[in-house]
Amino acid sequence: MQIKSYLLPVFIVASLSQGCSFSASSGSISDSSKSISDSASSIISSPSSSSKDRDKAYQIQIMDYTSAYFSTAEFERAAYVQGLSEIATEAGISNWEDDENTLIGIGRALKKAKLTGRVYDIYKKSLADSKESRMLIIQKGYDQQ
Repeated sequence: MQIKSYLLPVFIVASLSQGCSFSASSGSISDSSKSISDSASSIISSPSSSSKDRDKAYQIQIMDYTSAYFSTAEFERAAYVQGLSEIATEAGISNWEDDENTLIGIGRALKKAKLTGRVYDIYKKSLADSKESRMLIIQKGYDQQ
């Protein structure tokens, strides 16, 4: 198909105007993205989204992860601990075993899994490595759920 010579300038003008329009709209998108990014940054750094909010989100992540393990037929402690360590590391926690938010999340998961009595005590003791201070924090999370 050949383009008639008198249509060529119309085609070029139309193409250029679309290019300008695209350029202008992409600038607008860029400005919108920047303002969304600025808003997100201010939310993250604002006092209302303090470490309390991050702690709560982390506890929920630990609770969900732990609950998933208790819903399986077999609980493999080594695999569970490895996954827990990875979640804690991503959250900037190097010693999850003594981290209050981690232990509270575990306690909340034990309650969510409806573990009670002797079974609950066995898991609590095992996950706390039989350390009384850790078991108390797990109990705190259990009672909060």
